Amino acid sequence: MTMFEDDYFINIAPMPAAGIGMSRLIARLDGETIRQIDAHIGFSHRGIEKCTEGAALLQGLVYAEKLNRSAPFSCGHAFVLAAERLLDIAVPERASYIRVILAETGRILSHLRATANLAAETGTDSVYPLANRMTERIYALLDEICGACPLCTFVRPGGVKKDVAPQTEEILSVWLSKELLPVMGEIEDLLTENRIFKSRTQGIGCVDAAVATTAGFSGVNLRACGVKRDLRTEEPYEIYGNLSFDVPVKTEGDCYSRYLLRIFEIYQSMRIIRQALEKIPRGEVILSDFKAEETETLTQLSRHFSLYGEGTVLPAGEVYAAVESPLGEFGVFLVSDGGVCPYRCHFRSAGFPVMQALDALTAQYDLADVRVIAASLNLITTEIDR
Repeated sequence: MTMFEDDYFINIAPMPAAGIGMSRLIARLDGETIRQIDAHIGFSHRGIEKCTEGAALLQGLVYAEKLNRSAPFSCGHAFVLAAERLLDIAVPERASYIRVILAETGRILSHLRATANLAAETGTDSVYPLANRMTERIYALLDEICGACPLCTFVRPGGVKKDVAPQTEEILSVWLSKELLPVMGEIEDLLTENRIFKSRTQGIGCVDAAVATTAGFSGVNLRACGVKRDLRTEEPYEIYGNLSFDVPVKTEGDCYSRYLLRIFEIYQSMRIIRQALEKIPRGEVILSDFKAEETETLTQLSRHFSLYGEGTVLPAGEVYAAVESPLGEFGVFLVSDGGVCPYRCHFRSAGFPVMQALDALTAQYDLADVRVIAASLNLITTEIDR
């Protein structure tokens, strides 16, 4: 139980109001000035790590994908990379290209939602309908390309579930140039030079590079402080090493910098998707040992039962794999004792270090700034609590 003796405190709950999951913040105040923030998390804890330790790979992947539905493919992607390192397998090149296209599409979706949430917290309500319509459009695109919703274990050990639709290049090219680009222009017109938005975000929630690095920040929250670290370039995975894109950095470390970086990164994701569409090779999309064909015969049905029910034996050992999710570094630590299920599974949440540092980020700011700061950090409590 939190004890503040005789100090004046107030509950700020639930948080984030426009995000996913909830947490309770207890603010210790001096008038309207924040002296201390005590973050209470765990309301979205589901014991997913323990559930994963009792499940085969494809079953555990379902748990991983439910951690952050606002960033499709990111958590499941990290889990799959860890499993593939443990199995010591390399996926077909076409599958890697498809994974990158899907990951960057999910990054765009996540950044749009985060931008809309931040705008709403500063009173700019006109951005939310724009972003909401575009996120719905992205889900429809993913359904058209993959033939299913994002949370359907499409990215899986050995590659991807099946090949994308033949017209994928045309669909995404039209969407990027004729649909997403105009929406981005509107959002920038509404926010970037909006004096009210700037007054609520510039110089608010500042953090310097030393504090951010020590606390374990990653992603946009770290790059906004001037630290140029992105796993896609620092520790390339999939085919990111074959693509050309920029990693934007700001030095102010405030809410406005985090907003700008998300806008810049959306444009870089568009650039990555275009390159991947141009370079994607033909070929298989999943290794034969992990391929589940249509169940038209008893042999194929038996194969389905074996793949999904019995699972894949994991060689003994331990591995760590991480992806540059829209929230930052999301990692998976897997330990195997040679069985079908992981002996130990631990998720490295991108948001947990940020939640720990929320007290330092909000100190000496006004009570009205707390929600703005939290929205700019893009805290997703389902990913934090696990």
